[in-house]
Amino acid sequence: MFKQIDHDRRSFLRNASLLSLSFSLPGFAGEHRKTADDADAPTIEIHTGNKITVLISVFTVQPENEQKLIELFEEGTLSIFSKQPGYISASLHRGVDSKRLVLYGQWESQQYIDAFRKKPEVGQYFQKVKELATVESIVCNDIPFLHHK
Repeated sequence: MFKQIDHDRRSFLRNASLLSLSFSLPGFAGEHRKTADDADAPTIEIHTGNKITVLISVFTVQPENEQKLIELFEEGTLSIFSKQPGYISASLHRGVDSKRLVLYGQWESQQYIDAFRKKPEVGQYFQKVKELATVESIVCNDIPFLHHK
């Protein structure tokens, strides 16, 4: 269902040149949209040292299908992803090239991702996604490096 590439997250994002604008959707980072003034809004944490497994999916989408795909992600997150064992969080990012969306999902381990991908409802969901975009996914483990200013 997904094409997997074995790269670490930093080199993948560097090579894909995906400088992205992040935005939160209900169900991705909480029950309401986060704004710059909303200090109490939920956040997604990035850990180092293989505490979690990250599934990064890059969707190439035509501009006329972008909003439909965003809505499909919101629906899928609320009705399917967030109910799966091992699911931690998801965030959606729009590439500044306006051609790609990046879904950054955190899971307890790769075995939960593998089990998730085998479920029939997930296959049916991604058939809808494939009608709107092409996808490339990689599973990543964190490297013990994190810089924060």
